[in-house]
Amino acid sequence: MNKILCCVLLLTFPRLAAAAETPVLTWCLDHFSRFHAYETGKKPYGPSVDLMQELAKRAGFQLQFSPKTPSARCFRQMQTGEADLMSNLNFTEERADYMYLLPYNERIPESLYLKSDDPRQIRSFNQLASLTLATVRNYAYHPSLMQLIKTSKRHVEIDSIETGFEMLQRGRVDALVAPTQSSLDVIADHKDLHFQFQRAPVDFSVVEKRFINIGLSKKSSHLALKGRIEQAIESMVQDGTVKKLYAFDPLKHGPTYLADSPSEQQKQP
Repeated sequence: MNKILCCVLLLTFPRLAAAAETPVLTWCLDHFSRFHAYETGKKPYGPSVDLMQELAKRAGFQLQFSPKTPSARCFRQMQTGEADLMSNLNFTEERADYMYLLPYNERIPESLYLKSDDPRQIRSFNQLASLTLATVRNYAYHPSLMQLIKTSKRHVEIDSIETGFEMLQRGRVDALVAPTQSSLDVIADHKDLHFQFQRAPVDFSVVEKRFINIGLSKKSSHLALKGRIEQAIESMVQDGTVKKLYAFDPLKHGPTYLADSPSEQQKQP
């Protein structure tokens, strides 16, 4: 009798039946300043959230936010299929082993930081050879950029961006190569770092064009949606949705709490 009643309800309320069949995909995320904010007591918000919700709408699935989860744990959940999606990812071969990496926007190139009073103007790659450079361990630098870094006088791997700035302040390294957005956030969050560093004019974007990706776990129970997700991403790129949502440039919207280089200070009246 219950089965008959169930069938009657589904026939009577087709919209209810369709809603019940809508797949639910879990997006694993942490707080990522200026892209997706995840504050205590609030739902996530920001450009990445808007993008992922639009993706869900176009690809025909319901988006479920994970609890606020550190990235390392998100990667483990993607390996097991406990989580279905991640966003704002650099490509690495290791990640490609357990998730499909679907590009959707050009990434912001890394920055080279010097102490605020360092008179050197680092504009070309061959100038790196005279420097002791620090990089962040386990951050996904592009292989071509790493080859450039390894041409430096000495290469030091550090555990965090905060440690890199501390070593730079103490003069233990000449420069720090770090992801631009995250490094600016570190400076902003630590008053003792305000205006202690300058960003060198060398442009790492010309090394090789790179993209950020949405990750789909290869262990997801919703892999049948992969084609629809790819089509939805492509449509958002083509109609300008991605560009509109990710138009924010952290170097042009302040404050950055960076000092002007000595040469720039001399130009000021």
